[in-house]
Amino acid sequence: LLPEHSKVGDLKLLAQQTFGQGFLKLVSADGRVLTNLTNSLQAAGVQDGEHLTAVAQEVQVAASRRAFVLWCFGADRAVSWGDPDHGGDCSAVQDQL
Repeated sequence: LLPEHSKVGDLKLLAQQTFGQGFLKLVSADGRVLTNLTNSLQAAGVQDGEHLTAVAQEVQVAASRRAFVLWCFGADRAVSWGDPDHGGDCSAVQDQL
């Protein structure tokens, strides 16, 4: 399906399009999460014919009058925007998410 020189990001995009799921992570047969999208598949340790698992992540959004936050269950971060004095900046607690 993908050329030999493809990157992890190419595979993730193909999986997102195939499953119609924008938020997912790819997991190798030995349990490694493929997080570096710029790595070649070879550099990421993906072997030709290897079975990978695509894990769909449920997206959640919370909002106040002046801010929003988006996160995925099982992910390691949240994205927020809006007025920093009303929850629009989660950078101070990012390491706790």
